[in-house]
Amino acid sequence: MATPQRPVVVGIDGSDSSTAAFAHGAWEAHRLGVPLRLVFAHSATVPYGLMGLAPDPELLTAAPEGATELVSDLAAQARQAYPGLHVEPTVEPGGAGAVLVEQSRAAQLVVVGCRGLGGFSGLMLGSVGLQLTAHSAAPVIVIRPPDAQANLGAPPPSLPVVVGVDGLPASTAALEFAAAEASARDVELIALYAWWMLPPSRPLPGAANGPVHYDLAAAEEQARQLLAAATTVVRERFPDLQVTLRPVHAANPIVALLDAARTAGLLVVSRHGGNALSRLLFSSIGDVAAREAACPVAIVPEVGA
Repeated sequence: MATPQRPVVVGIDGSDSSTAAFAHGAWEAHRLGVPLRLVFAHSATVPYGLMGLAPDPELLTAAPEGATELVSDLAAQARQAYPGLHVEPTVEPGGAGAVLVEQSRAAQLVVVGCRGLGGFSGLMLGSVGLQLTAHSAAPVIVIRPPDAQANLGAPPPSLPVVVGVDGLPASTAALEFAAAEASARDVELIALYAWWMLPPSRPLPGAANGPVHYDLAAAEEQARQLLAAATTVVRERFPDLQVTLRPVHAANPIVALLDAARTAGLLVVSRHGGNALSRLLFSSIGDVAAREAACPVAIVPEVGA
């Protein structure tokens, strides 16, 4: 028996932001040759009945009016734009974050908007966004900015894909994801490593055991060598892909990434599962990027996260 293909999952709620996510998710599913699953998650708010008795269970699982029609209509649009694409319109009870995290376990990719209505209200600013980006088993693409426009049936803009590189072996998943996206879009891949203070190069004259001299040029070359080593695998896998190494001297890596995102079509960052410090640092980078980047943001779980 053939193994079922892992779908591209898109969070739907009827907002403009989720419509843009739908258009991009359809393109991703088409180019990957996998099903597209449109998920409308809802959680009912029902007051308790007389004397605190629980309400009718059917009220708790009833879908909002128009939800089924919405996902069915979008499914028809996707099939028309991409003939042969298998589309699964889905309406599920439950909190949006929990539903999408559960859906991610069998997904190849999850795509959502950064603003929404109903269950997705405040996505990337509140608990729903934090839950999804922190716990999704699959990469998550957040369509930014909030008013982002995506045309169904059209590829993403021909702008570079930027990936943040940290030099950790477990973070190759983000590089591979970014390279595959850049190759599919036929655009440049920019591998960015933001560094502040690499090891000093040599002691100051006459101060063998004293202060050291920080050689900025030597540090930049070390950063470039780190990028070259980190991108070896993806350059071999995608020999026609233009890969640009960009070491950036910056006190805060998120500042360098947000600056690069201004002229990018996609910003890719890792989600770390290592020690507490790495999780704090790199999870915060992903959170800030998903809130503030000028382009869509992909957050990729590292190996073992």
